[in-house]
Amino acid sequence: MYRIEVKYFDGQSSVSHQVTLSTNEKIDELRLQCADGSSFIWYADDLNFEQYGNCLEIRNKQFSGAFLQIKDEAFSKQFLEAMKRKNKVDLHHRILSIGFPKIVGIAVAMLVLIVLSYFYFLPPIAEKSAALLPESFDMTLGDSFVHSFLRENKIDAEKTRTLERLTAQIDFENTKPLHFVVVESDEINAFALPNGHVVVYSGILNKMQNVNELAALCAHEAVHVNNRHSTKMLCRNLAGYLFISLLFSDVNGIMTILVDNAQQLHTLSYSRKFEREADEQGLKIMMNNHIDPNGMVELFAQLEKEEKFTLPKILSTHPLTKERKESMQKIIRESTYSLLLHNDLDSLFISLPHGFEGKDSR
Repeated sequence: MYRIEVKYFDGQSSVSHQVTLSTNEKIDELRLQCADGSSFIWYADDLNFEQYGNCLEIRNKQFSGAFLQIKDEAFSKQFLEAMKRKNKVDLHHRILSIGFPKIVGIAVAMLVLIVLSYFYFLPPIAEKSAALLPESFDMTLGDSFVHSFLRENKIDAEKTRTLERLTAQIDFENTKPLHFVVVESDEINAFALPNGHVVVYSGILNKMQNVNELAALCAHEAVHVNNRHSTKMLCRNLAGYLFISLLFSDVNGIMTILVDNAQQLHTLSYSRKFEREADEQGLKIMMNNHIDPNGMVELFAQLEKEEKFTLPKILSTHPLTKERKESMQKIIRESTYSLLLHNDLDSLFISLPHGFEGKDSR
């Protein structure tokens, strides 16, 4: 049985009244005895409370404005335990009751969890979420970009027609139509859009020595389209930005992120996993078409050669490493394939204007 003196505020004035509080260990009810001999009972189901340091304030929802102020450590501890048993302690008080060191530990653990989620758990989940998006999303996304991009860049119509005729003779194992477009630029670059458009800069075309290198480039980019790599990487990139924006309730930031990323499809960097898929499946496409897969290795060699003078932009969007090239060589050595003459492909390659005339088509 508890029996202590506490302060009672009736909610009518700021003056407190000294009352005697008595209750049992279960604290099912609080019996309050006033100095004038009157008494009343507060039932546990009607109680809510706040704790400020060593001061406990108990209120009764049946008596608006009235509250008890208690500064008895033993009673306060017993009261909190009783409220926990009755599920009347909110999360805020539960956290405060565990002590400062544990609160710091929980905060650090949550921060570590957020960081790990951002870098390790969120990206792969976001990539997989792309499967939930319909193919029409890819088409809309790519179309919206292509119109603005092609308005700002000059298309080489003659090269585009020749490249389209050339690629039409290769089975890229694609499930959506592929459209190859040549843009006049000195950039050593090419990129694929989710709607099936593959943009090839004339700068990289002019560096190619044979049709096998061109087939390798086109097969590599076709795999990016076939496997929806752009959409998956966009989901992956957006997931991180959206995670941070939602964390700080930055709705305007979310809209900015969506717009910016949709307009940066041509600079989208793929993960090593996706680049490896594009390399390996691109090789498979070449072998299935009886085209020399060494064209992939030769393409890498050409890009590495250019890197000695100036960094090709394709290296920033398509990470190229010595290990990748060696991996291609290893796969080719271990693979069984047959080659056929492709006179039509050779002829079309030689006929590509501006810089290709007279080159060895092998």
